Amino acid sequence: MQRIFNALVQFRNPILYFVLLGTSLLFLNNRSNFHQSQLHNYSLYFSQSLYGVSHRISNYFQLKKINDQLLQENRALKELELKSNGIALYPTALKTKRRFPFQVKAAHVIKNSFLNQQNYLIIDKGAKDGIEEEMAVITDRGIIGIVKTVSEHYASVISILNQDLKINVRLKKNPAFGTLSWKGKNPIDFQVEDIVMNAGLEKGDTLITGGMSSYFPLGIPLGKITDFERNIQSGYYTISTELFEDPSQVYYVYVIENLEVKEINVLNKELPK
Repeated sequence: MQRIFNALVQFRNPILYFVLLGTSLLFLNNRSNFHQSQLHNYSLYFSQSLYGVSHRISNYFQLKKINDQLLQENRALKELELKSNGIALYPTALKTKRRFPFQVKAAHVIKNSFLNQQNYLIIDKGAKDGIEEEMAVITDRGIIGIVKTVSEHYASVISILNQDLKINVRLKKNPAFGTLSWKGKNPIDFQVEDIVMNAGLEKGDTLITGGMSSYFPLGIPLGKITDFERNIQSGYYTISTELFEDPSQVYYVYVIENLEVKEINVLNKELPK
């Protein structure tokens, strides 16, 4: 109590000033229409400013929730996009709709290595979220890798920036298939091999996922052809490719679950080696 009294005594002049100021403003507001109007305008201005600051602060603390909501909406849109791409790229002679056994789960990258020859990522989704080994991981504008190991809340991913990872691809304009792999230097510079020389291609042609594996759906755009050479002895092209998205600079990703992968694996085991 003594501290409060001492504070009042110490700041008596400012306190007295604000009391008199408030009393005078109240008196003017009650006695003069002009001052009442002016005070109303000032109070409206300050209240709007305070509301604006409060609204921005509130939005700042809501950013995580908003980002999560947007990520879920993007996940649903990505699933629809993949489904439409997969069907549209098949010949029109196939009248029946092709099944799309893939589901999409959203995740965040919490670690991303890209300085080695065999790089990995860690995402913030694991077994508790339905993530399993060998699920595909993609981005808004390409692919990022394949799940290698899974813990309860996290998973490690073999990055596309790993020279041991080979991705089945094809040309968008014709069904010429090949294998995409990282050159080992620039994170967007890749090479494609095993595309036969009778396949017509040009610089700038788009490469997409080939759909010949159980990992990635058909039709995900990957990159464009920047250069190519003909190997007369082998009969195949050696193609330089530039990805649409830098795999070393991703934060939001989508994990793709193939609901029929177990059935496919059973058939693969029965095939002769």
